[in-house]
Amino acid sequence: MSAQMLSYFARQTAVPEIGQAGLERLQSAKVAVVGTGGVGSAAAYFLASQGIGFLKLIDQDVVEESNLHRLIGVDYQDLHLPKAEALSQRLNSRHPWTRTEPITETLQTENATELLGLTDLIVDGADNFRARYVLNRFATENHVPYLFTSAVANQGHISLFNPPDTPCLECMIPYAESESVESCETAGVTATIVGLIGTLAASEATKRLLALPTAILGQLLTVDLAGPDFLFTKIVRRKDCPVCSRSPSQTIHDDNAIMLCGDNVANVLPEHGIVLDLQSLNTKIPKESVVASSESVFVYTKQDHRVSVFKTGRLLIGNVQTEEIARQVASEVWKEIL
Repeated sequence: MSAQMLSYFARQTAVPEIGQAGLERLQSAKVAVVGTGGVGSAAAYFLASQGIGFLKLIDQDVVEESNLHRLIGVDYQDLHLPKAEALSQRLNSRHPWTRTEPITETLQTENATELLGLTDLIVDGADNFRARYVLNRFATENHVPYLFTSAVANQGHISLFNPPDTPCLECMIPYAESESVESCETAGVTATIVGLIGTLAASEATKRLLALPTAILGQLLTVDLAGPDFLFTKIVRRKDCPVCSRSPSQTIHDDNAIMLCGDNVANVLPEHGIVLDLQSLNTKIPKESVVASSESVFVYTKQDHRVSVFKTGRLLIGNVQTEEIARQVASEVWKEIL
């Protein structure tokens, strides 16, 4: 380690549980943060602050104005850019000893191994349970510690799953019950709860990587800032859990259209593989309709909808109330741009 690096982390290595040896372990660690919104951006920021050597930042969304109140390291100049890329740029400029890899993609069962392989720990900053179930099953099958988080309104949750030593996410929340969970769009969310849960996630991830004890292994910590109240609940392994028994009876369906958390936005995947030259869209879309354009995303308005187009043909469509409407708009967009 360089003298400059040792000076930078001097106050952290002074903590007896960390020391220089701990910093070296953190520098060699590879962590995937899936979902770089409020919780995920806070977790990534403080993971980099603590010297994690490599962060893979995975998010399918772009920065919207309604995100800004709770995203750490992102501001107005990043509007309409992919969240993972905007966060990566900030971390690279702020934390010279952390290498980041932004991935603007939808996590699915089919690409989980490609996106999550060779990581030492997964931090869950996702805003939907379909993605969480994919994470849980990948983590269980590959023996990767999975740090679950969620935040809505003034309440947050965090737990560390590490099967077979602990129960898994589906022991706590069975797959069939996923549709009843509230989202930040229906119940709202505060900047303080996502910041607190993200900070806790970074702390717990660091403790796991350093093999330090924790109270959230196999337990769910619920934080309610209305009190504030902090409640631990023991998670019991279900005898009939299909994931822990390695015989999942239900397949996680990767629907091509999924409503996201915030502003009636849908993520729509093409049925077949597409490779787009985004710059060519400048000749197909009226100039007055173009909102933003970069190497990774092309954003324009189509009637009442704001459409973000990615290289793979994936679309984010705003101002839609249902997945069916999103599919209809997507069909029109693909005819327009292909």
